[in-house]
Amino acid sequence: MATGQARPTIAIDIDDVLADNAKGFVEFSNQRWGTTLTVDDYDEHWAKLWKVDNEETEIRANQFHESGVLYNYDHNPSAHLALEKLKENYNLIVITSRRTQVKDETTLWVHERFPGIFDDDHIHFAGIWDKISDASIARTKGELCQELGADYIIDDQLKHCVGAAKLGLKALLFGNYLWNQNGSLPENVQRVDDWSGVLRYFSERSGQ
Repeated sequence: MATGQARPTIAIDIDDVLADNAKGFVEFSNQRWGTTLTVDDYDEHWAKLWKVDNEETEIRANQFHESGVLYNYDHNPSAHLALEKLKENYNLIVITSRRTQVKDETTLWVHERFPGIFDDDHIHFAGIWDKISDASIARTKGELCQELGADYIIDDQLKHCVGAAKLGLKALLFGNYLWNQNGSLPENVQRVDDWSGVLRYFSERSGQ
């Protein structure tokens, strides 16, 4: 956790926190490959989701990332209002597992959907999924947050929240998605249903 900072830092995930990733992904998959997926079927392990081997997954992943569909993702309007409020008292950075292959497209999307919120050098790519076979050995989001001095992380994936909490961050598990359900959450991990819940969490911490 960062020390000696007047303004704490919040690291914020993109997909299914700022952007409607699962919705956009399954729509693209159903159209391109004839799958019949729903948002509730979504799993970030695409080989498992598609029930194909790693070679086919890599082919499809490249087609997906080269399609430009990420730029057309919907975003949550309530997120922008919440981020404007948080920016008054916190440093805000983006931490994403997206491939660095889509760095330019992602950065443009963030700036256009959330103008004035994030600086260019505050959008960070963990590189976890740059290659399918590398996912198990890449730097974790928690480690990247620690390197960047983040105090909090907001993410829809339980494993990232738990990993960051073990390193001393406070983690907000975002959304009630099928893929992030768990009977009980460990210390320093708290579920927030939406951006209103995020604001309530930080308001309670500040005593406002």
